[in-house]
Amino acid sequence: MYSHYEPSALNPVQERASSSTLAQMALALFDEIECGLIVCDEHGGIHFANQAAQHEMVSQRLMQRLGDQLRRASGCSGELDTAMRLAAQRGRRSLVRMTQGTDQLMVSVLPFQLPGAPAQQVLVVLGRRQPCSELGLEMLAGSYGLTLAERRVLGGLVRQSTPREIASAHEVKLSTVRTQISSIRAKFGTRSIEGLLLRAAQVPPVASALRLAGMPPAAHAATAAAAPMLAAA
Repeated sequence: MYSHYEPSALNPVQERASSSTLAQMALALFDEIECGLIVCDEHGGIHFANQAAQHEMVSQRLMQRLGDQLRRASGCSGELDTAMRLAAQRGRRSLVRMTQGTDQLMVSVLPFQLPGAPAQQVLVVLGRRQPCSELGLEMLAGSYGLTLAERRVLGGLVRQSTPREIASAHEVKLSTVRTQISSIRAKFGTRSIEGLLLRAAQVPPVASALRLAGMPPAAHAATAAAAPMLAAA
């Protein structure tokens, strides 16, 4: 015989406490993800931005926050406004390549429906600028037992430095760097530098603990205001 479990009913005070806990959990969860996440309306009005997205907007390299609006940074190319409008109005999913000089960021723009919202919203997902974060790189190096010198070499490769550039930066011989790369490949079980970069790209997108350094208080307030709405999603 199967027993039927009935969860105990929560009184209004308990329900509010439970909702608040879920909201705080949602904020903490989104902020542990290295990829920037922004929820906005078709005009770029920001409802929510996790810490990675806040950091990107504060830097104003390719996008910025003007008041409560998401906008491209001055001089940046990329049809972000058009992609947001089409996502909200037509449900279209787009990949926007935002560039300025040699700086580049891939951005996914997706339709997103918030519970209780009268109109469809937009989810903007920011790509990563390198295969993995500094914290992810340290975790990867530690899991494979890399030496400190090998960790520096792997970090240089992830940042697209050549072996010669890495040798020059650390004032060692090119042959030393090549030996270290061979050692890293042996530990990773890969045949090439491309294989090392692919392994780095497989590291989950964990955010750095120092990501909020210098973040304006207004960014925190805007994120907290959206927490209950996102927790219900």
